[in-house]
Amino acid sequence: MIDALLFSKPFTFLACPPIAELKEAIDALNTLPGHSRWLNEENAIRRDHVPAFVEQSRQALEALVPGRSFMVDSLAEQIRHTPRVLHELREYGPEVAAAAHSYFYWRYSADVLGRAQGIPRSALERQFGRVAARDGSHRIMWDCPCCAHPARYQVDGLLANQRPSRQGGFALECDHCGHQERLYAGFLHYGRLQCQCAACKSYVGVLAYDMARAARKLAENLESYAWSQAAETLAEIQEYKDEFLHKLQRRGSPSRNAVSFAMEVTSGRHASMPAILASLDPGLEGCIEKNPRSWTLLCELLREGMVDADCLTYQEADRERVALQLCLLDDLSPNSESLPHKNLEIVLQGYQPASRESFVAWLKASTQLKIFTSKFCTAVEVTWRPNMQRCEIVASSEVVQSLALPHDAPAGPATSFIPPSRHPPHTEAEIEAVTLLRSLGYIVVDPAVIEAHGYAKLEESTPLNR
Repeated sequence: MIDALLFSKPFTFLACPPIAELKEAIDALNTLPGHSRWLNEENAIRRDHVPAFVEQSRQALEALVPGRSFMVDSLAEQIRHTPRVLHELREYGPEVAAAAHSYFYWRYSADVLGRAQGIPRSALERQFGRVAARDGSHRIMWDCPCCAHPARYQVDGLLANQRPSRQGGFALECDHCGHQERLYAGFLHYGRLQCQCAACKSYVGVLAYDMARAARKLAENLESYAWSQAAETLAEIQEYKDEFLHKLQRRGSPSRNAVSFAMEVTSGRHASMPAILASLDPGLEGCIEKNPRSWTLLCELLREGMVDADCLTYQEADRERVALQLCLLDDLSPNSESLPHKNLEIVLQGYQPASRESFVAWLKASTQLKIFTSKFCTAVEVTWRPNMQRCEIVASSEVVQSLALPHDAPAGPATSFIPPSRHPPHTEAEIEAVTLLRSLGYIVVDPAVIEAHGYAKLEESTPLNR
């Protein structure tokens, strides 16, 4: 039996005017001394410290399994090119795998050697997972960026400033001035906010004043913005329903996507709506949630009358708050560090710029709710289900047409995703992303191929993209 699909239109809060100012201010945290120096001095780290890191990692790996480092060296080319996980790297358990990852990272990775010679991080993640290279295994003494006295650095990876998305991380502790800093992938790092040295306390205080106006605007407008997104979604769905009625009056022919959907529904091969959508558009398999492509396909089917959409809305006096809660609290686990509802109250109350603790709490709450980075769904619960009567009518007419085919005609695929227009289903942003990945050596398919064939052909010809 085909299940109904609960799916609402995805959006982000980045379109809310105060968000841009706040995100820029938060990005300013990256100008703190330690982070700036780490970016500027990566070449010095490669020159002066990486050779020692390689040897330390090799010794740690050899201590666990003698001869293991030579085996890892022999697999370097396979790790670079193979789309599968090599069993040889996992057979000794997670501890040995972590040690092998550390050795391989400092010996061969693109972060260390550069893109031209090194192996991309994506290849390492495919083999070892998204884990840091042996947290805490490498320590150096280096000058503190605030007071110039010797400080303890823990090095877990380079930030790879030659790439658009920085990775890696470091941590430092200075016994002289008390400066503490920890930096990993991501734009915000709590360690700096918690540092009590004079430089960081002054910096965070200035930042709080700079962000105060935008934070107040966000607190005042967040609820109404969330509801406006929900209201626009309701209007959009109603427009598509009306469009279908006009199409019936004109007796227009169904689109090829509509025909494919009708045949899949009546065939009974799929037990759920997500499975049917994935059969129409292979790029949606496993990616239904918060995927704009899902929304585009569902709206086309709604315009064609292949699906029905029921909207559950909220008409209470506090519907704006309900809309915001549904957007922000939908994906958060109850086991998170702090209660999501408490975080939401902190964000909507704002903070006092004169209070460092108030500012830090507000910034943490905003980040834990992922307001600045995440994608949310509108506060309208849209339930999609096949219009069985319409699907049967369309599928029957298609069966009649198929009877005219010769009996020895080759059987084609049951369904094939066809864009609603002559343009490919990929957005300009997707093509731009693929172009960037191709320039970095992560995939080798030309964007023109993607435009012409879509995800199915991309997967066939590019194992590295899987």
